Amino acid sequence: MAVDASGLWALGLGGLSLLTYGIWRCVFVEPKRLTVERHWLKVPQLPPALDGLTVALLADLHLLPNGWGVDIAERAVLLANDASPDLVLLGGDLVHWSGAVPHLIPVLRRLRSRYGVFAVLGNHDHHCPWRWRHPAPWGGKPLSVAEWRQVLAQANVRLLVNEAVPLTINGATFWLVGVDDAYTGRANLVQAMAGVPDGAFALLLSHSPDIMDDPLVHRVAVVFCGHTHGGQIVLPLLGPFLAPCRRKRERAQGVRQINDTWLVVSRGISAGIPFRFRCPPEVTIVTLKTAGR
Repeated sequence: MAVDASGLWALGLGGLSLLTYGIWRCVFVEPKRLTVERHWLKVPQLPPALDGLTVALLADLHLLPNGWGVDIAERAVLLANDASPDLVLLGGDLVHWSGAVPHLIPVLRRLRSRYGVFAVLGNHDHHCPWRWRHPAPWGGKPLSVAEWRQVLAQANVRLLVNEAVPLTINGATFWLVGVDDAYTGRANLVQAMAGVPDGAFALLLSHSPDIMDDPLVHRVAVVFCGHTHGGQIVLPLLGPFLAPCRRKRERAQGVRQINDTWLVVSRGISAGIPFRFRCPPEVTIVTLKTAGR
């Protein structure tokens, strides 16, 4: 069946219109569709006094030095505060480049929780992988761990770098463990867990979900992560094929139980990377429940 020139023009124009609409939606609509993902996890190891413990997870803010992304980051903070969390966890990649730190601090100062705000570092907080040899001068000088501790302390955020901190809530003591970035080989779960007693209830905060490959992860009840942006682009059938992690379909986003450990992976905010398809940004709210409740 022959198709005349006018028909070809119509098909081409239709295809171009569809492509234009898709790009417009990916750039100007979906990156701003900030959602709240709520999860209730039954955790057999949970001390009864901690039943109902609520955690807000914010990951991958990726603020830019020109202030791009501050608006959606502030919305994310408000949504997290609305959940009245007991803990707020920041899953790394707080900035895209360290030149954005002056914009970051006022945003984080607005966070509210009953028992503290805690953070780990991501690969962008250390540096960008493609900037190892030739850092862009406008991106800012990468901060050391010591400098990040000082910066985050200004926003009342405690940074955890391969370490654990005991927390006591309703008379029950548990451990919050935080590892450095596994994506760039900085995570050391052995060091982080060194002070955690055997059998103690523990939660783990990691930038990358690939920390699940560490044999010590069985000692924690829940692992909170980001880094993947949910794949950023999720195509039908192919799924989150761009997610920078192993076992993409298992670790790119969402909640699943692996053996006796829950894995929670946020799609993140990615405010400074405004391109998403079938993968909206999220604020993650997790409530832990004892197995019998």
